[in-house]
Amino acid sequence: MKKNILGFILLLFTVNLSHAQNTGFEYGINGGVTLSSMRFVFYVPQEKLIQGQGGLTVRYISEKNFGLQAELNYSQRGWKEQSDDIRINRYSRSISYLELPFMTHIYFNMGKRFRGVFNIGPQIGYCLSEKTLEKVLYAPGPSNNGENIIYEGIPSYYSQDVQKKFDYGIAGGGGLEFRTGIGSFILEGRYYFGLSDVFNNTRSDYFQASSNQVISIKLTYLTSFQ
Repeated sequence: MKKNILGFILLLFTVNLSHAQNTGFEYGINGGVTLSSMRFVFYVPQEKLIQGQGGLTVRYISEKNFGLQAELNYSQRGWKEQSDDIRINRYSRSISYLELPFMTHIYFNMGKRFRGVFNIGPQIGYCLSEKTLEKVLYAPGPSNNGENIIYEGIPSYYSQDVQKKFDYGIAGGGGLEFRTGIGSFILEGRYYFGLSDVFNNTRSDYFQASSNQVISIKLTYLTSFQ
């Protein structure tokens, strides 16, 4: 299934490049928020962890309605757990990535200044750092004294670093572009489906799967410098 998805995306690139006619480069910056979680097997109840991202964007329009777009971003991901266990109030971890999406860009005009845009393609990334944001463990009674107490049965991955730093998956989304005399402003929503795991997934490991799942809302500014 994973190979079929990647093959389809690569086919889009091949078709797009083979029909390239007129070169048109635009360069710019992007920034926004990420709402991230992890696809854990076995299941872990979660809510979205809200953080940030930003980076550089290059877009190449190869022909009418089609082009390519690449980005180099610093992106904060991770997860925030929900638990019904009264011993564990909160746990969340932030994982920072350097990511490179390389996407087919599709647009259609909506009047003189507006365009609808759609981007889809593969994305790779590398884990730069990680940190625990919250680890609040609760013990009832006077023995707590406001301190964190470690209980038997606390998941082992709480103290386990990211084991697979290289990340890859599929990114796709759409939005609205506003074209002005000083450049283009694009508001876009995007979803990233990770195909790789963060932790090892052998029979002796805690998880059978642990992949990044990220919703991002971003604003991009592009100009051609002409």
